[in-house]
Amino acid sequence: MVFQKTLQAPIVMQGIGVHAGIASTIELRPAPENTGIVFINIHNLKQRIRIGSVVPDAAMHATVIKTDGWHVSTIEHLMAALWAFGITNLEILVTGTEVPILDGSALLFCHEIRRVGVAQQQQHAITISPKEDVVLADDRGRSLVIKPAREGLSITYIADFKSPLVGERTFALGLTTECFEQVVAPARTFGFLDQLPLLRQYNLARGTSLGNTLVIGDDMINPMRLPGECIRHKMLDLIGDMGLLGVSLVANVVATKTGHDFNRLLVKHYKEHPALWTVII
Repeated sequence: MVFQKTLQAPIVMQGIGVHAGIASTIELRPAPENTGIVFINIHNLKQRIRIGSVVPDAAMHATVIKTDGWHVSTIEHLMAALWAFGITNLEILVTGTEVPILDGSALLFCHEIRRVGVAQQQQHAITISPKEDVVLADDRGRSLVIKPAREGLSITYIADFKSPLVGERTFALGLTTECFEQVVAPARTFGFLDQLPLLRQYNLARGTSLGNTLVIGDDMINPMRLPGECIRHKMLDLIGDMGLLGVSLVANVVATKTGHDFNRLLVKHYKEHPALWTVII
C-alpha cells in the first residue's frame, strides 16, 4: 500500500535554463493531500498546470507542459527525482519558463529532498498497472512495452547510440529510491558537439556548458561521471517522463530508442484508454 507524500519543508533552487539560457528560480512548497504536483507561474498565480491533467508537448529535447499563455520546459530531471521519492503533493513555483538545469542531472534535486525530508501523509496514493501488455511503437524502431507486474517498477532501456564513445547501450533497473540516487540520478545531460550549431539555430541549448552537459566529439570533451552515463541519462529522462502520468506505476517497462517526444505517448495512452489500466489501492 502506497501513501501520498510531500516535502517536510520548502526548497528553493536557482540556476540557468539549458535551452533558453536564462536565469530561473523554482520553489518547491509542501502541499496538502490530494493536491497533486502543480507547476505555478509565479508572475500569474492563476496559471497552473497539474501533472497528470495534460499530455506533454511533442518536443524532442525537453519535456514541456503548457496551459493557456504559459508553458514550463525541461521538467524531466525534477520529475524523476520526485517520482523516485514518491512525492505526490507539491506546489512548484517557477519564475520563468524553464526548470534550472543545475549540473545536468537529478543529483542536486535528490540532495535537497534528502536535506529537508519527505513527509508521509494519510491518504493512499493512486497506483496503476496495465491489465495486459501495452505496446507503443512506430516505424522508426522506437517502442515502449509496459507489462503488468505484481509489485514494483522495473525498467530496461535499449539505445542505438552511433558513437562508440558512449559505452553501454542497454541498461536495466529495478527502481527504488536508493538505487535511483546512486546509479541514475548522477547521470548528466549529454550532447554531440557537431549538433550544437543546429540546436542553437533553433534557440535550443543556449545554456549548455561543460558544467552541465557531457559533450561528445571525436573524443570525450569532458570525462564521464560514471560508466554508461549516457544510457543512464536516457533512463533518467524516461523516469521523469513517466512521472507525468501523475500516478505511481507498477509494471515491467522495456523502452527502445525512445526520447521525450515518444515517451509522452504513455501519458496520452493512459488518458485516452483508462479502462485498460487497473487502479491499485
